[in-house]
Amino acid sequence: MRKLIFKRKKTFTASAAKVRVFIQDSQGELELGGIKCKEIGTLKNGETREYNIPSERVYAFIVFSKFDPVKYHAYYEITAGNETVELFTGPTLNPVKGNPFSIFDKKDMVELSKEKGW
Repeated sequence: MRKLIFKRKKTFTASAAKVRVFIQDSQGELELGGIKCKEIGTLKNGETREYNIPSERVYAFIVFSKFDPVKYHAYYEITAGNETVELFTGPTLNPVKGNPFSIFDKKDMVELSKEKGW
């Protein structure tokens, strides 16, 4: 087991909505993109949470619609290993697409900080 640290950027867009965090699990209750997964928690606006995840390669998902999770989700592939994984998520203002969330790693966040002030 290892740690997954998920940080949600505090934004006005989708600020009242909690997002649900899922991890790939063969015994999971939900299938996203052909991958079975289970819910491991939620993230509120501006919140950071820590989760236990397996050491093998898995996918992490952010679901931003409880009514249609299959359509409204983002995913990130976490490679196998024992190190702590730190991921970031945040919405993009786009009401037509339901203000979709994206998932970034630390390297991507450095680029976004320069470009968008994240």
